[in-house]
Amino acid sequence: MDTAPPQAPPVLGSILLASTDPGRLRAWYEQAFGASADGDGFLRLGGVGLLIDGREDVATETAEPARVILNLHVEDARATARHLDALDVSWLAGLEYRERAGAWFGTVVDPDGNLVQIVQPTAEYWTARRERLGLGGAGILAAAHVATRLPAQDLGRARRFYAEKLGLEPVEARPGGLRYECGGGVFALFESAGRPSGEHTQMGWRVEDLDATVAELRDRGVVFEEYQGPGLRTAGGIAVVAGNYPSHGGAGERAAWFYDSEGNLHGVGQAVRPDAAG
Repeated sequence: MDTAPPQAPPVLGSILLASTDPGRLRAWYEQAFGASADGDGFLRLGGVGLLIDGREDVATETAEPARVILNLHVEDARATARHLDALDVSWLAGLEYRERAGAWFGTVVDPDGNLVQIVQPTAEYWTARRERLGLGGAGILAAAHVATRLPAQDLGRARRFYAEKLGLEPVEARPGGLRYECGGGVFALFESAGRPSGEHTQMGWRVEDLDATVAELRDRGVVFEEYQGPGLRTAGGIAVVAGNYPSHGGAGERAAWFYDSEGNLHGVGQAVRPDAAG
């Protein structure tokens, strides 16, 4: 019997904290960590949403608080601790630097008794981890967050394109810039006098259903490119590309490309599973 999973490992999309008083608990997290709930009630903490919801089948306090611990990575653990102290939170374990781990740790207790561990990994932590796991590189940028930047000659025009054609709205705006969050990724549009070459893919989107994605975007007015060159041929705007990264669980990829209003070339891809590729 083949016991291998039929697809790539799943993505941790969200965490649910059940509570008899979700309003109180949600307000505590918002005040403690500066996260605001979106229209569906999710608190965005990095790429994972924390949903605090009311349920009648749970106790008012967590029976086994150490069974599940929320690890929140912060940029400055000491500043976070000072803020939490000002809110008079309860500490289970005070903030300390653990030299062996190369990180700051401290654990607080939320109003329902759940444990929340504050973690600040240092550059030494990330370097040691990458060396230990044999990951690509141990330089200072190996632990840095990566975000795409796309130029826009007309930021207002670009904002309209992304809203009307792609269904995206920025989560933040600043003079000359718009920041977007999609799934676990972040990208920004910045006002620029220059234009992209448009000769290569500048940003890629990984989707589960390419046909549905292309159909919806076409309905919104997005025009997909057709290619008939050596090694790349599209049919109905979609090409089959050989090879894929093992972590994506695919033996290949189906892909489509479109330009935004500023001439940036976007690629949209769906992994082709080994069983489908054969």
